[in-house]
Amino acid sequence: MAVPSVLAPAAALDLGLPAQRVGWLVSVCYLVAMLAGLNAGWLATQRGAVRVSQWALLACGAGLACLASGFVPVLLLAAIAIGVGYGFTNPAAGELLSRHAPLDRRGLFFSIKQTAVPMGVALAGLVLPLLLAWLQWRGAALAAAVPVLVLMVLINRWRARLELSVERTVAASPGFVSVLKTRVYLPVRKVLSYAPTRRLALTSLIYALTQVSYLTFLVSFLKFDHGYSLALAAGLLSASQLVSIVFRIGWGYVSDRWMDPTRLLGLLGLLMAAGVATMGLMPVGVSSVLMFVLAVFCAATAVAWNGVFFADLARQVPPGEVAQATGATQFLTFMGGTTGSGLFAVLVSLMQSYGAAFTVLAVLPALTGVLMLRASRQPGEGLRS
Repeated sequence: MAVPSVLAPAAALDLGLPAQRVGWLVSVCYLVAMLAGLNAGWLATQRGAVRVSQWALLACGAGLACLASGFVPVLLLAAIAIGVGYGFTNPAAGELLSRHAPLDRRGLFFSIKQTAVPMGVALAGLVLPLLLAWLQWRGAALAAAVPVLVLMVLINRWRARLELSVERTVAASPGFVSVLKTRVYLPVRKVLSYAPTRRLALTSLIYALTQVSYLTFLVSFLKFDHGYSLALAAGLLSASQLVSIVFRIGWGYVSDRWMDPTRLLGLLGLLMAAGVATMGLMPVGVSSVLMFVLAVFCAATAVAWNGVFFADLARQVPPGEVAQATGATQFLTFMGGTTGSGLFAVLVSLMQSYGAAFTVLAVLPALTGVLMLRASRQPGEGLRS
């Protein structure tokens, strides 16, 4: 998912397209991920979670190969394939961890899983500029596909042991209308009908929108608005992601020990808005050290809110409904990713500046943060029965 964003400045020059067009590609990825994830849980129980993980890796590898083709129409196929892989991963991983992680350490196991996304973005930011020094951007995309496909083969050796207890049935796949009703419409309606979960769902949509915009366009912003080299811009992205790994776990600890999760989510919204707006307002020629500090601050807020969100969601619903509520809110979270990149691309086209687009974008998490802070001061509304 990070490869197109890191390669966008180099690929745009070669393809004769504006670099902000990568936002539409990322939006397609998220849209497909929303739809692919609907059947991923069913596939994991029928074919095994490791097998679904292998399909996800195959789809991502194929998507990177399509990206390397350099043909603009094929880029849509790249986005679709990568979106399928992205949509399959969480349900498969959740099914495996729910069975194999020790009961008294599930929080730790799932927290470690949540750090994999910023770790992958950081790895892309470090490795791809090195590959670009030796290869063209097409070659870098193909090189990125190799470890993905190798891992697809290697994890097969653990398949029998990890899926030993999976009981497969011969049940037919539910029809599209049935899936849409039972796995999208009814769960989402239930989440939106209860005020606390409705606030959380909408909060996840706005924060995901901000997060995806930051991750997708930071490299292009630094290169085109501030004249950074691609290697330096990608390096700042990587460094910021390494920081967000620590903060994803750290904010979760804070919400457990010191601060109400709803209040902390509100505070994070104001902080990410301040960071994104300040970064966007920085004049050309500003110190790279200051820009690094701002990128790290944005990553520590706009990319590290997820753990607090899941903690607050688990607190607001009965234990037996956590999985369903998580799936419904994740659908809206992915919707934020889908709309975020496209919206930001439109802002860049209209304002002719990545920095101005970041400043305007900051309004959304700021308003959401205020909403969550106000909600945290209200008397508890109780669990939904």
